[in-house]
Amino acid sequence: MDWPLYFSTLEDWKRFPAYKMEPRIDSIVAYYLMDFAGERLRKKIVACIPELPIRLGTVKPKLEGTVYSDRSYKVDFYLLAEDGQNLFVEFKSDTGSRREGQDTYLSQSKQMGMRKIVDGIVGIAKVSKYKDKYGHLLDRLMEIGLLDRDLRFVGNSDLIEVVYVQPKAKTDDEVVIDFNWIAGWLEDSHKGKGFETALAKSLRAWAND
Repeated sequence: MDWPLYFSTLEDWKRFPAYKMEPRIDSIVAYYLMDFAGERLRKKIVACIPELPIRLGTVKPKLEGTVYSDRSYKVDFYLLAEDGQNLFVEFKSDTGSRREGQDTYLSQSKQMGMRKIVDGIVGIAKVSKYKDKYGHLLDRLMEIGLLDRDLRFVGNSDLIEVVYVQPKAKTDDEVVIDFNWIAGWLEDSHKGKGFETALAKSLRAWAND
């Protein structure tokens, strides 16, 4: 496959007003996420879960008892570090696509802590019609040591760190892994490989968005 042509096509299509880039490249970013996030944050990442649900009633207590309480926001990726730290990763292909509402619920999640977030997931699982999917999620939370067999939180840390993967940093007080940094990491760790070289080139182009 002609990877330079593939990524140059994405570079072109990304410039169209209605083209949604994130769904096309989030799995590509996710393939490398544990490795580059670990190096950038100087931690060994041991687990990754996509689209982690955040129960609305957990982060917005005023919704408890309403039909909305067991609905959820989604965090793009949850990462677990070897030291037990919980990382909520939000991926954006355009810095301008950051929404205040997303930033707010991520901040609220951080304030609530991982125990309440996991308890909220267990709560959703009990009432959700997607039993198999939530069953799989609960099994994974048990496998990585956040839940015991009685569905009680047993993680090593209640603390949550929010990390943004996006073209460039927005403010100095955020933890951001920007596209130029990822491009450099790809070039250093995958020297001369066609796919990674082409991806790094496009990430550098998108870093200016």
